[in-house]
Amino acid sequence: MKKHALLVTCYLLLVTFASAQWGWGANDAVEEVGNGALNYSNGWVTATGIGAISPLAQNPGMARATAVRAAKIDALRNLLEAVMAVTVTSETTVRGSAIENDVIKTKVEGMIKGARMLDLDGDGKVDYSSDIRYLSDTSIEIEMGVHMSGISSIVLPPTGYSQAPPDLSSEAATVETTPKPGTITGIILDARGLGVRPAMSPRIIDQNGDVVYGSGNFTREYAIKFGVAGYSKNLDAAKEDPRVTGNPLIVKGIGIQGSNKTNLVIANSDAFKIKNADNRDQFLRNCKVMILLD
Repeated sequence: MKKHALLVTCYLLLVTFASAQWGWGANDAVEEVGNGALNYSNGWVTATGIGAISPLAQNPGMARATAVRAAKIDALRNLLEAVMAVTVTSETTVRGSAIENDVIKTKVEGMIKGARMLDLDGDGKVDYSSDIRYLSDTSIEIEMGVHMSGISSIVLPPTGYSQAPPDLSSEAATVETTPKPGTITGIILDARGLGVRPAMSPRIIDQNGDVVYGSGNFTREYAIKFGVAGYSKNLDAAKEDPRVTGNPLIVKGIGIQGSNKTNLVIANSDAFKIKNADNRDQFLRNCKVMILLD
């Protein structure tokens, strides 16, 4: 019993350390890739880079500048690998899209070159004295990142979206409002226990294989700006997410679909409930969808 408790404690400490290192929340849907991380909850892809301080530098300032430059090069290389691993749809990753299309490959590589160094100390600005980790071997470590909105603008298919644009100027999907009694403010799809993986453009499918929620519900511009769906590992946190907060409809998934295991299958009866509620309250066009993962 004591051994089990010790293992649990060690695991919690490891999760806490990793979360602190990458800056994600305990309920975020995150996949680690080598020296990078894909956070499908806050939309950031981040990677670390390490640079050695040269003993040949003429002064400390030059030594640090050289190490920072080397760390940036290393971080950008790792960030590219992480971005290539991002899951786009049930059948596609960024890497697959880049292999099939040289234009996409060039645009992704160009976006990575514009990645920014991350604010590690949380003071709201990037400072080369406080946002660098000094390692025990005298080398330094930095983090760099890009947002998935930039990735989706490059790799999301150009057609197949809704032609009735929602009001982007109001940013309705991210602002909490007071709904009328009985108004459904979004849906929370409970996919825990099914092995569903996060993606930039997941779909909801009924038992007949018909799409309940997909690109036909929203515009491409809306998907890029707000994301197709949000992800969380905690039901209470999902209920409070601005994407669906108020009176979300909670639906339990029954299966997964697609080689990347990103599409969620729901019962036909639940699909009927969602369609009826959406016909009345129009929440799917604003991507008011949260998905619960393990």
